[in-house]
Amino acid sequence: MTPTETGATPAPSVAGVADVAEAVGQVEVGAAAAEWPEPLLDAPPEADAWEADATQADAIGERIAQVAAALRAGLTPLLEALAGAPPRPVGLTRGLGLDKTLASRLVQATKAGSDTEFLHIVPSPTGLRMLLDKAQGRPEAAPLLPRASATIDAFQALLDSLPGGRQALDARIGETSVSVREKREHMARQASFKGQSFLFGHYCETLTTALFVLPSATPGRVDVIEIHRRIGLRRITPSTPLPLLSVSPAADDGSPPDPDAPCMASVAGDPHARRSDDFLIAEASSSPLPKLTVEQEGGMATFLIGAGGPLMTPARLTTAFCVLRADTVAQTGPYNLLRNYMLHSPCRTLVRDVFLAEGLWPDARPLVGFYLPSPSGAPMAQFDPAKPHYRQVNLSTHIEQLPPGAAAFGLPDVPDQREAIERVLARAGIAGAGFRGWRCRMAYPVPLIEMRLAFRFAGVAV
Repeated sequence: MTPTETGATPAPSVAGVADVAEAVGQVEVGAAAAEWPEPLLDAPPEADAWEADATQADAIGERIAQVAAALRAGLTPLLEALAGAPPRPVGLTRGLGLDKTLASRLVQATKAGSDTEFLHIVPSPTGLRMLLDKAQGRPEAAPLLPRASATIDAFQALLDSLPGGRQALDARIGETSVSVREKREHMARQASFKGQSFLFGHYCETLTTALFVLPSATPGRVDVIEIHRRIGLRRITPSTPLPLLSVSPAADDGSPPDPDAPCMASVAGDPHARRSDDFLIAEASSSPLPKLTVEQEGGMATFLIGAGGPLMTPARLTTAFCVLRADTVAQTGPYNLLRNYMLHSPCRTLVRDVFLAEGLWPDARPLVGFYLPSPSGAPMAQFDPAKPHYRQVNLSTHIEQLPPGAAAFGLPDVPDQREAIERVLARAGIAGAGFRGWRCRMAYPVPLIEMRLAFRFAGVAV
């Protein structure tokens, strides 16, 4: 069987066989990168046009900073006069009769660590004018109202000047404020999860992958074992079939396989595996196992859970596969794009672990980036994941190094995670092997976006 993933985009060398819920694209491993064609577009605009655009962007940034500082200086004394120093929500709700939500947001804004964060948190000009209306006639507020009113007008003028209004303002603030960007990103990802779960007809509470890279029996090569787990699989529409795994069986034409080429296999290392039972890990899944159907599309076979209600949808499902001779031990470049995921199943929590066998690539550091999918039918672009790229998406995540030993396999929210991984490693004949690992965890990951897992090698010059 050849290592292949479903879809239209070629995958990197370790793409192997993929879970359809993670699939990226069908690929001939080791294919040469395509040559870039002659330019099809006219020359870019004159340099002075680019400079004018950059100058305008700088001017908008300066204006945002000025409005933020003025608004904070105008509103904070007013809030302290009306609700104490520091202000308390009860002083605004009982003293002025403001809505609790509006009062809480105003008080929260006064605690912001910077002027731009204050501008992000503070209510809209309409809400701020409600504060001014309630403060009319209060003697302690009278000398502060003119300045506060002027700064609110400046805030409104700023929003009116930005295409997209408040949303555009928050996006600009997020470019310089990590806390603002992470908050807005979380809200966007959560909204995406709700909408896409409805459109896809299914979702998963937790989806985990564990990728193990270890020396191959073939000298100079490495094998890859990958374990996928779906915890809390839910089907919203009973008529929706759930794709689990795609494989590309080798042609049964009697021709000898290439002994040095990457090859998809079962976890036990059988390159002739082609039944669903060869890839399902029954002891780490709910019982009974679902009945699977097979959809054949050209040379690709996809295992599906057929349409049905909750009784036909397992709460836990574990699949695993191996890619023999997936990559070379020697790495001559500054980085290696080890895996390219594309999530096809909405989920609340995504956990991706990667483990390197002890002694393998000792100077490697993991990198994760998010990108728009490659153009349909185009070879996978091999660009440096540490550098900006026009397809890069504004998604963020954190990578943590895991402790040594089998304790690294565990997940606090998934009690049987360690046991499930140890069962798969035992089936692969590497129980007790030493690995060093890293974990990337995300809430509400966005489906249909490429997630690239790469390693940077400190000992190789860029």
